[in-house]
Amino acid sequence: MRLNTLNYGNCSEVIRDGCPIEYVLSILGRKWNGIIINHLFKTPSFYNELHRSISGISKKILTNQLKELQAENIVSRIETNDNPKKVQYALTQKGQQLYYSLKTMANLF
Repeated sequence: MRLNTLNYGNCSEVIRDGCPIEYVLSILGRKWNGIIINHLFKTPSFYNELHRSISGISKKILTNQLKELQAENIVSRIETNDNPKKVQYALTQKGQQLYYSLKTMANLF
């Protein structure tokens, strides 16, 4: 976990040193991440299929969000040997656990 990448401005030293809950919320608080995680939980998807299934997201934003989720080991990227090469995305075990946690939280409201 890259807790030291968070910028808390003038917040207390305790928070600035990396509260894990704040870190997780900073990842999940991004506009499309919850939708991407929800979709990939249902089924691993090739990039274009994922883009078509999420109405309103640009390819640039989808690519950036997938890279961020990969960096956090929430999403895996699998390249095929096809010609042309295809890329499939799926939730990692960490991503699946995160999905269940999100679903539990959603059921509280």
